[in-house]
Amino acid sequence: MTPQILTPGELAPDFELTDTSGALIRLSDFRGRKPVVLAFLRGFM
Repeated sequence: MTPQILTPGELAPDFELTDTSGALIRLSDFRGRKPVVLAFLRGFM
């Protein structure tokens, strides 16, 4: 898989993850509703 580099202002591709409660959430669930900040912590778990 080739890494995708985004430019500022470009929409991020949709993806889904589980939250801390195990519920499935999608990035698109928040699109147009509120700003989203993503932090990927390597070695967190």
